[in-house]
Amino acid sequence: MCCSTTSACRDTEATLDSLTPSAKFVFTVLDYEGPLTQKTLAEETRLSQRSVRTALSDLTDEGLVEERIYPADARQRLYAVDDD
Repeated sequence: MCCSTTSACRDTEATLDSLTPSAKFVFTVLDYEGPLTQKTLAEETRLSQRSVRTALSDLTDEGLVEERIYPADARQRLYAVDDD
């Protein structure tokens, strides 16, 4: 897991504990694979688009994942684990 300090890891783990299994899975995939689009996440995880969208929304709201502009297609967004 990408954590700069042990207290940051504990905070991240505590926040993840309160989230759905789908959100935890999406977070883990982003942590290992790096920035991905929602479509790619759905393909990689084999979760439905709706499950991925909900997981990303929850993770973004909790500050665990950040949304970025996808340079190849401005209609899509890249999602990545927030290292801050």
